[in-house]
Amino acid sequence: MVIPQSGSAQTAAKTKILVVDDEADNLDLLYRTFFRSFQVLQANSGLAALDILAAQPDIAVIISDQRMPGMSGTEFLSQAAEKYPNIIRIMLTGYTDVEDLVEAINTGKVFKYLTKPWDENDLKNIVQQAAETHSFLESRTADLARVLRQETLLNAVTNTIRSAPSSREMLQTIVDAVGPILAVDWCILQTFDVSRDSPYFIYSSPEQLAKIRPSDFSRLQHTIWQTQTVQQVERSNLPESRSQPISREVLETYDIFNIQSSLLVPLVFKQNLVAVLALHQCDQARSWKSEEVQLLVTMADQSAVAVAQMTTYERIQSLAQREVLINTITQAIRSSLDPKEIFAAITQKLCLALKANSCALSLWFSEAGYARCVSRYQALDADLIAISPFVAVAEPSETSPPAEVVTAPVTIAEDPILQQLQVTQTPIVVDVIDTRNEDRWRAEGNPVSDSAILAVPLLAEA
Repeated sequence: MVIPQSGSAQTAAKTKILVVDDEADNLDLLYRTFFRSFQVLQANSGLAALDILAAQPDIAVIISDQRMPGMSGTEFLSQAAEKYPNIIRIMLTGYTDVEDLVEAINTGKVFKYLTKPWDENDLKNIVQQAAETHSFLESRTADLARVLRQETLLNAVTNTIRSAPSSREMLQTIVDAVGPILAVDWCILQTFDVSRDSPYFIYSSPEQLAKIRPSDFSRLQHTIWQTQTVQQVERSNLPESRSQPISREVLETYDIFNIQSSLLVPLVFKQNLVAVLALHQCDQARSWKSEEVQLLVTMADQSAVAVAQMTTYERIQSLAQREVLINTITQAIRSSLDPKEIFAAITQKLCLALKANSCALSLWFSEAGYARCVSRYQALDADLIAISPFVAVAEPSETSPPAEVVTAPVTIAEDPILQQLQVTQTPIVVDVIDTRNEDRWRAEGNPVSDSAILAVPLLAEA
């Protein structure tokens, strides 16, 4: 059956009521009484009424006859009260049995009890009052649900702040808490601290995770950008949402992930941008509620303070670790005049302090065009246990492996890492897992299990 759009919109705007009576005349009378003000649904039995409630649980008021064949009105209202407690229930009966009245009130939890024949104006007033009561209950329930969701999110973030051992774990747990509570498809948090490498942290709903190839995850960094204010972004107005021209990568990412709506919330501490939180809804647009935005702003304020404090602590810890390392190496150098012992001490102390698998020290002979490894320390598994940065590294035990001395020279012109060090004279990081580096790394006799190397030039003043 085709219903005109205008009539459908008008009906949808009306409050729904359900009238239940086994007599068709009564159903017709109740329909004609209320159809102008309400959307009236009809059922001729308790079982039929339960089916309607299951299909349309947003009904506000039930008007039910008491004595019906099969399931009585009291039994029906009792089940309705258990499954749909916010629906207001009104009982109609042609009998004035006191026991029925008491049972209806106690079991069916009825709002009002009217006898037949009823006064039309009285019934209209009662139904209007019941509809207003239902609206109030729904509003209060929504408020309580919102407060509960807010408290759940804030408690999750607070617990994260208190228990996270590092800023990275703190940031990851924030997205893991925000994503499910707000039921978003993607939740991304990226830091914009100039002192770190701007890592980003991702939460994904299981449904979206199954749709996207892992190789496309890195594209999500294009869906988040620096902002000092909350931004609501729709796919249709994406170009107008950014102060800078939209890039091809951003548009492609929105298309690949089918992102329809986004919400960007900045984490700001003392007017400095710490990070930005991006929430994405895919497949269909989402209208972000004001209470959701306010909840995220409150959470962002608390998180910004915690992340800033943790970052400051980690910087202090890093500086302290560096000082301990310098002092440890200095003491090792001063303890001997033998170059071999000095080189061995340097590689061992560095390897243990940095918790690396191995450490090598090479002397640079620029005029001859080669570098020669003079000491290499290979750590035992026991050496890789976390060492406090405030405790000096212990002296090597009898079980510690000796520092290996490798004398084979490496031609600078034939080694890309040495060439880069010669040109830049700055530390470089090489991903050994990369196939372009693995073969050469194997050929030089290095451990294949190593995943990355850090090459640092030791420079002397001219």
